[in-house]
Amino acid sequence: MAAYGAAASLKNTIQRILQSSRISLVSHSPQILQPVYDEMGRLQKVLLKLDETSCSKIRTEVNALDERIKEAVWEFEDLLESHILPQILPQLESERDNLSFSVDLQGLQHHVDCLFEMVKMMEEEYIIEMENMAEEEGEPISSRIDFGGIKSKMVGLSDYIEKARDYLLQENNDLSIVGMAGVGKTTLAKHIFEDSSIRSHFELRAWVKVGRKCEFNELLRCILAQVVAQRDDDDEAELVGILEERLSGKNCLIVLDDVWEVQAINSLTSCLQEDIIVGSIRFLVTSRQQGFTGVFQRVRLLNLKESKKLLGEKVFGEEGFPLQLEELGEKIAKKCEGLPLMIVTVAELLSKADKTPEYWTEVLKQHSSVFVEAYTQISEVLFPSYDYLPQQFKMFFLYMGTFCQSTDMIHPHILENLLSAEGFLERIGEESFEDFFAECLRCLCFWYHLVLNTTNIFSTSKEYRVHSCWQHLCKVEGSRIKFMHVLQSCDDAIKDQRRLCAHWNTLFCLKQVYNSIKSDCASTTRSLLCYGPYHPYPVPIHAMGFKLLRVLDALRVRFYHFPIAILKLVYLRYLFLCCNGEFPPAISNLFHLKFLIIERHMSIKKCGVQSYMPVQIWDMQELEYLVIPGRDLPTPNTDDATLNKLTSLLCVSAKSCTREVLERIPNLQRLVIYVELKPYDDDVETNPLSGLSYISQLQNLIVLSYVIPNPEIKHVFNTIPLSMFPSCLTMLVLSGLGYPWKYMNDIGLLLPNLMKLVLLCYAFRGPEWEIESGSFLKLRELEIEDTDLVQWRPQCGSFPELDVVIMSHCYKLQQLNWSFDHSQIKHIGLVDCNPLAVACANQLKDKFSFKLVVKSSF
Repeated sequence: MAAYGAAASLKNTIQRILQSSRISLVSHSPQILQPVYDEMGRLQKVLLKLDETSCSKIRTEVNALDERIKEAVWEFEDLLESHILPQILPQLESERDNLSFSVDLQGLQHHVDCLFEMVKMMEEEYIIEMENMAEEEGEPISSRIDFGGIKSKMVGLSDYIEKARDYLLQENNDLSIVGMAGVGKTTLAKHIFEDSSIRSHFELRAWVKVGRKCEFNELLRCILAQVVAQRDDDDEAELVGILEERLSGKNCLIVLDDVWEVQAINSLTSCLQEDIIVGSIRFLVTSRQQGFTGVFQRVRLLNLKESKKLLGEKVFGEEGFPLQLEELGEKIAKKCEGLPLMIVTVAELLSKADKTPEYWTEVLKQHSSVFVEAYTQISEVLFPSYDYLPQQFKMFFLYMGTFCQSTDMIHPHILENLLSAEGFLERIGEESFEDFFAECLRCLCFWYHLVLNTTNIFSTSKEYRVHSCWQHLCKVEGSRIKFMHVLQSCDDAIKDQRRLCAHWNTLFCLKQVYNSIKSDCASTTRSLLCYGPYHPYPVPIHAMGFKLLRVLDALRVRFYHFPIAILKLVYLRYLFLCCNGEFPPAISNLFHLKFLIIERHMSIKKCGVQSYMPVQIWDMQELEYLVIPGRDLPTPNTDDATLNKLTSLLCVSAKSCTREVLERIPNLQRLVIYVELKPYDDDVETNPLSGLSYISQLQNLIVLSYVIPNPEIKHVFNTIPLSMFPSCLTMLVLSGLGYPWKYMNDIGLLLPNLMKLVLLCYAFRGPEWEIESGSFLKLRELEIEDTDLVQWRPQCGSFPELDVVIMSHCYKLQQLNWSFDHSQIKHIGLVDCNPLAVACANQLKDKFSFKLVVKSSF
């Protein structure tokens, strides 16, 4: 299951070595590595054949072989990087110019030959095992058509039942109910199946439990057994003919429950509907994945009120919780995160134990036996959803489930950077890594329903999380295959773990833990992820003995000074630190680094002192993403210094935006400028946007953000340097500038491609913003926060594509004033705005039919 990712990782490692401008391979070294790269590509093609096999096949033996292949590939990758490291480190420590390192790989030839022999043998064995996988035992027809009845009333989702019922009664199409395992799809389908309106409308009804193994002929027999006397001696054509005769002129509803083979069911529905009478038969399908013809309903998780009600009824009956357990019951229900299967499983365990406040308080503690047992039981139901995932998604999903806590939202941009640095996710075809990543995330969320997404009007960027049930499975499976281990205690077994993560950062500071890391896995560990609560003291990275680390995420750990031990981790590709100290010139030792994010523990500056990164940062040619709040890029001291791969430069001041700096970053796409006001500086009349004209020369720039934190707006500037805004921008964020609103119109005319505009903290000021016709022709999202705006007045011909408008803390706002058709606006959000503005928005809502969301703290 991890072999595909292991092969991708080794390919990425080899590619970096062969293409690195800093590594000079001697003699025949390239000819040693290139065949390994090619062989890994062939291995991946063999592994991908598993995705073409049926879900009815039992994969136990194939998965065991996959483990052996993964171990062989990982072992060679460790050997390769360990062979190179001692050749590079002495050259780094020498006094010579270290822009290129001589590396000899001829000593690996024997190991390459052994790898080839081993992989070829296992490839052949893998193909044989795939062709001879045992079939899962099918269920008898009597079991498949046993509806089982409705044993309890439905809690929540009544709107889903009504919508599905109305659709099946009125529309000439099929309906599929999809969602995560355990979310209640079958229960929902049963209530629809037994609805009185459904029973009266459909003269014939059939219920078939499909599962992972159910052949076409068997499905027909299951349906026939419920609408006509069963026949055992007919072939498929005769069975279809019998159904055609039986269903002629009648309405029939067929429920296909727990479907896994999408294509097979699509063929069945198409065949029956074409061969019988179009419109006389309806299919209601439940499945963990999408892809069926017709319309689908995605079943949501229960909200807290519904979860509490379900838990109370399952433990105590219809009367619900007794008063002394109601508050604790609500907290336990919340911890189930709205998954009905989890709620019911926890309820069963609670029903067998003491129903006392003392016991239930223990249940709420982290790693309580009740929840661990519930997770373990549920994992048996969940695991097939992971086991039958396509190869390229498995490591992606395991990573999501282990590196974060279930309550943490995952920002896709951060996850994309991490996976790019990790190296086990490999794009397929010609699409960019960014597009491939987005497609993987979309599939896991909307096709396989393994990842939850949160998008609301007040958070226009999507964020994701993994349910705690899935997180438990991912942690267990990730640790079992040595992919990643989440530390729970000092006594955890971490032998040969590839990645280490902690949701309690103090663990890494305990001598027993870091000694165990050093002795058991440091020599091969690729990632160290500190995702616990903020830890105000350094983690002793130097004591852990890492050598091949690629990812170090320690933002939630405070370092007083830059850890010198990091400078020997030359394979680092992702470094995320919290450190106020100055950076050493030897930071350029990290010549593989792609992502460098350095936050400050506290933003305290000495009067008149400007903090710069060392000039050696211009030697870090692989840098793509640089976040350095409170620091700036120095002017390079050589004519040929460039950072051609750098696409994101975030949280720098205007000092980093000079021609001398920006012309050396020709492919910059995202630029975030923070300008901190100087309370000791009396020159308050300086235009805040002066000296930034070269930004307009950045022809690849798509995101520009200019922020003045905590501004003191004392002057109104009569001019704005419009020349600084490149026409290629698609997103613009401005904060604290204090310009009159008329200048925003000028900016809008200059930016024909702008799709998102965010104006914060008096970016512009004045009582009225009248938007001229022809402005903001492609804008889709507009967010305004903390202004003295009274009237927002878009004119006819402005904002023709606007979809979302969010206004927050606009206490003086009274009118959203437009009299023409803006029917394309679908969402308006008002947060802590003047009640007059809310009343105005309500009037407009009746006329233009947009969704209005209002939040108020008063």
